Amino acid sequence: MSDASVSATGLLATAVAALGGTERAGQLTMATAVEHSLHSGEHLVVQAGTGTGKSLAYLVPALAHAIEQSSPVVVSTATIALQRQLVDRDLPRLAEALAPSLARKPRFAILKGRGNYLCLNKLHNGAASDQEVPDTLFEPFAASALGRDVQRLNDWAESTKTGDRDELKPGVPDRSWSQVSVSARECLGATRCPFGTECFAELARLEAGQSDVVVTNHALLAIDAIADINILPEHDAVIVDEAHDLVDRVTSVATQELSAVGLTVTIRRIGRLVSPETASRFEASSATFSSLIHDSRPGTIDRADEETVTYLTALRDAAAAGAYRDPHRPVHRPGNGLRTHGSGCRSRRYRRRGFPGIGLLGRTGHHRTAQCGVAGS
Repeated sequence: MSDASVSATGLLATAVAALGGTERAGQLTMATAVEHSLHSGEHLVVQAGTGTGKSLAYLVPALAHAIEQSSPVVVSTATIALQRQLVDRDLPRLAEALAPSLARKPRFAILKGRGNYLCLNKLHNGAASDQEVPDTLFEPFAASALGRDVQRLNDWAESTKTGDRDELKPGVPDRSWSQVSVSARECLGATRCPFGTECFAELARLEAGQSDVVVTNHALLAIDAIADINILPEHDAVIVDEAHDLVDRVTSVATQELSAVGLTVTIRRIGRLVSPETASRFEASSATFSSLIHDSRPGTIDRADEETVTYLTALRDAAAAGAYRDPHRPVHRPGNGLRTHGSGCRSRRYRRRGFPGIGLLGRTGHHRTAQCGVAGS
């Protein structure tokens, strides 16, 4: 594989022949460019129209590079549909077709956020019953529907090998899935959980760590870049498909939203759960913060001003009083960002940590060099 151009075109020809397709000039050009990027460490942006065959054009050199360098390549997508196409159709066929031309048969896996996997501890230990449920669940029909869904999830848990929500057909509403899943923050951790060795999320991470190509989504890619721990396996190349959606997906992960409507709904729900004094305090701080939102102009504020910090602190302390949390946790850290939507949306978005924009793909250390941003037409 000393000649990147010959290697790319040769492997692509093998793959296309095995899959019964037809070689396309744009596909050949893209495959050559992707392999050059992977070998040189240079960034690459490709605008590929429908019918180009872009998936094969980046998967073929990615598989070859991963095996040659003994380091996985991460492929990030925006949609579940494309993830399923890559994992269920393209990669299995490519692995078979390219195995004779590579040092060994390529391995691949899909990795999602923890909330996408069924939690055995929550399922078996009845943690779902301790959750606060929406008021609508007290209606007989809604309650019975929830019960049926949870029973079906219990039955499915006995047969599923992955615990992946997307493999449950037909699916269930979010409120039903929340009864058998946990977020990363809620998770006990593999070492403390009685089901740690059987955990679907941990098994998915283990499989990803042993794969040549790891398919994930933009949200998890962003979390991996922002978080203090590595979620994705160590890798030296990232390919971002559906890159036109990357900014929006990263923004949704890197921000939290507070709205006047959301605060009002929260006050109404917690009114019966906390003391009148706490409820009144939360209502007052919410009203003050809502007025701040109303007067805001659209835009992004990289550093919250003193007035905003004061109002946020009051709101946080009121919430902490009801949740018995530490009221002294800092609200704002240097590098946090604040996005305001002005009086039209009545909400503000707060960036959780400093984030270098698209530069997240050029991070050193855990993520080293070559990245290919593939934008569809």
